[in-house]
Amino acid sequence: MDLIIQFILAILPILMIFIGLVFFRQSGTLMGVLGWILTVIIAVVFFQTDIFVALAASWYGVLSSFGISLMVLFTILQVTMMDITGAIASITAYIKTIAAERYEQIMILNVGFGTFLVSIGATPVTMLPPIMLALGFSPLAAVALPCMGYDPLTSFSLLAVPITLPASAFGLNVSQLGITVAWFLPVISTGIALAMLWVADGIAGVKKGFLTALVAGLTLGFCSIIFVHILPAAAIGLVGVFSGIVTVAVLFLMRKIRGRPLDLAEPASIAAAKEERKTKMPLWKASLPWLVLVIFCIIISIPIIQGSLLASLGNLQKIPVMADQIVNLKLLTQAYFWVFVSTVLTAPLLIRSKGELKKITTVWLKRSWSPVLAAMVFFAIAYVMDWSGKSVVNGALTFATGASGFNMNIVIGTVIALAFGVAFPLISPSLGLFGSFVSGSETSSNVMFYGILKKSTEMLNLNFIQVYAAHMVAGGIASGIAVAKIINAAAVVDKIGIEGEVVRKVAPVAIVLTIITGIMLCLMLIF
Repeated sequence: MDLIIQFILAILPILMIFIGLVFFRQSGTLMGVLGWILTVIIAVVFFQTDIFVALAASWYGVLSSFGISLMVLFTILQVTMMDITGAIASITAYIKTIAAERYEQIMILNVGFGTFLVSIGATPVTMLPPIMLALGFSPLAAVALPCMGYDPLTSFSLLAVPITLPASAFGLNVSQLGITVAWFLPVISTGIALAMLWVADGIAGVKKGFLTALVAGLTLGFCSIIFVHILPAAAIGLVGVFSGIVTVAVLFLMRKIRGRPLDLAEPASIAAAKEERKTKMPLWKASLPWLVLVIFCIIISIPIIQGSLLASLGNLQKIPVMADQIVNLKLLTQAYFWVFVSTVLTAPLLIRSKGELKKITTVWLKRSWSPVLAAMVFFAIAYVMDWSGKSVVNGALTFATGASGFNMNIVIGTVIALAFGVAFPLISPSLGLFGSFVSGSETSSNVMFYGILKKSTEMLNLNFIQVYAAHMVAGGIASGIAVAKIINAAAVVDKIGIEGEVVRKVAPVAIVLTIITGIMLCLMLIF
């Protein structure tokens, strides 16, 4: 079969998902399921893949997705519990009492606090828009800014699942990968911080808040570099948590140095918010699930404790799939397990009645099934593509003689490498932007494009870790234009229909920052 025809067939499922999402406005879950079905059909019919190998690859992908799919499942449970019990309302009431300038509010809430939230698995796109609207920001800014707040340290979100899951699945050095990602972040984080000011208040906003945005972006970026170096590999999930906290602290300190304490000349809205706060749950109690989660994450990052947890379940957590392919769930060291534990432990302090418990359960199941299924099917697609053309030979899943030319990832990687040659590093981050825009998840994009980037870098003799890290960074940049996130943000402030306006406003920012990422990658590869 001609290589170009193979390439078109191999990339067809990804294109179908993109067209369905962008032009037909279908859900990511539906397009993911349809994309998986098409991928299996193409792998079996055109890429000499046995149907049982394709189905086993899908099952392997589902199991491998647990780091993100179950993380989504249990973080939605935790946030739903905090929402319905009033914990989120209490935290919101406290935040509304911050009597800062608009540009300071943007940096504190969306850069610092937003990074902290997304790092522990919370969802700033559903928590911050009502706060931004209450503070007087336009609906577009209230929706766009929390989505952009995902961007700076997206690779370290969900306790660094976008880094740790591919590293675990593909046998990569998690510390090396995290460090390489971090080197991009001072520039990218600062660019995003300045872009937030532009989205909210135009050039005038950038001029007024330039120094604050510069400090916020550089603090966040350099903190990620510092923490990823000093924390052990097992604690890489805390890089975003600590970086977000330090950034908020630096912004408060900067305001204090300027002689503008938070309660100085407070407007009537702030005074009202302080009165409102008196009727809410105490802040320590409202934030207890997050505090317990962070404590657990610190404890399980201690090497001797982590080693004991890994060994305690032994082979019970190893699931054989096909031939020599086994998935080790590493259950007790996974972030999603401790999100669930922290939720269960703090539930008796927050939930006040059986009715409230029933409502939490109902809302949780309604909110969670779709994103959980989406995460699973995108991983299934990635592994069907990765296993295409393979068969069981002498008890091992591998390529039979001459069969590697029928692997979908190898075909795509070969054509891309031949088409772009030495210019590949400059355009490769755009694959991360595209993948995250389509799937709504950097983690899904990282898994989907791993095989393609691996083959391309091998052909061009490039440093794979550096190219893959740039792919991850661009995937994080895409959070600002990811339709799934924008819809979530718009829904909580009753602004469904504003998605197109948000994408049009933020897309130029995403494209420029992706180009900058490509330039930084080229310099990194040269020097």
